[in-house]
Amino acid sequence: MNINVASTSNIIKTLPGFGGDLPFKLETGYVGVGAMDDVQLFYYFFESEGSPEYDPLVLWLNGGSGCSTFSDFVYENLGPLSFDYLNSIGNKPKLKLNPYSWTKVANIIFVDEPVGTGFSYANSWVGYSNVSDTLSAVQTYEFLRKWLMDHPKFYNNPLYIAGDSYSGITLPIVVQEISDGNRDEHLPPMNLKGYVIGNPVTDTQIDRNYRSMKRNCKGEYVNVDLNNTLCVDDLEVYNEGSIKEWERCNKTLQDLYISDVSSSLVYHENLIKQGYRVLIYSGDHGMNTPYVSTMGWIEYLNLTVDSRWKPWFLHGQVAGLGAGHTAPEISRWLAYYPL
Repeated sequence: MNINVASTSNIIKTLPGFGGDLPFKLETGYVGVGAMDDVQLFYYFFESEGSPEYDPLVLWLNGGSGCSTFSDFVYENLGPLSFDYLNSIGNKPKLKLNPYSWTKVANIIFVDEPVGTGFSYANSWVGYSNVSDTLSAVQTYEFLRKWLMDHPKFYNNPLYIAGDSYSGITLPIVVQEISDGNRDEHLPPMNLKGYVIGNPVTDTQIDRNYRSMKRNCKGEYVNVDLNNTLCVDDLEVYNEGSIKEWERCNKTLQDLYISDVSSSLVYHENLIKQGYRVLIYSGDHGMNTPYVSTMGWIEYLNLTVDSRWKPWFLHGQVAGLGAGHTAPEISRWLAYYPL
């Protein structure tokens, strides 16, 4: 299957708010997708600060839907820069280097998808019509194919697809598209290894069950009043799901967006059977996408237990508590070390 590449890119040397030249490689640009390349998806690409020719290539998808990936690489410790709040004045923010950036160990593409997100746009009104989960996944796969054809030196790098929040619906579809494309010998071949999702929306029906349970149980899920029949009934049906994150997003796009995939569970089941590596993480205080939801659908998959839950120690102290919508300790996982 042939595909035409239509893309533009620029190497960014400096940024407002950061003193001097950037000490890492940042590329931004557009890749045309859809009919006549009507949709132009914007991306930020950070080359690994380690060994870019060997380090994994990560495609990061935003949540929302309609939330720009800019917030992900600045606010969630994913990218090499973060806001310097102490030295920022008014509407003139300062930037500083992030010592915990994923770019220490990986090449990362942050793409603003679907169309209408961040700097992504369409050349005609048709490109903005019928934007949905399935269309977003198809266009993201097309984006990645074209981006790789324009950057052939990354053909052989281990490929991971990552994201959080609402991308829990679309991301597994993208991974399935890549897997099917490799099977059908689409060009270019992709060295797909697995995927990573944080605080993922997974199943909208179970999400509704959680909201009902939260309302009826009033925050008490252990020592339940048995006379509260609404709460008891909700606890019996609840086992997983999560709620969308709507910050720093295109509100108009959210109103028009078509959520045509109610559950991504079937994709998880299929991809795990195919042997791909999967990392799912949740912050214990991320109540918009509660960790008990994620634990529930993982248990539903009935996987073999490799090791039991245990405390995570850092410098002799228990760590990892109080996390919300934040990035995981990804470097060890990408390098196949235990977390």
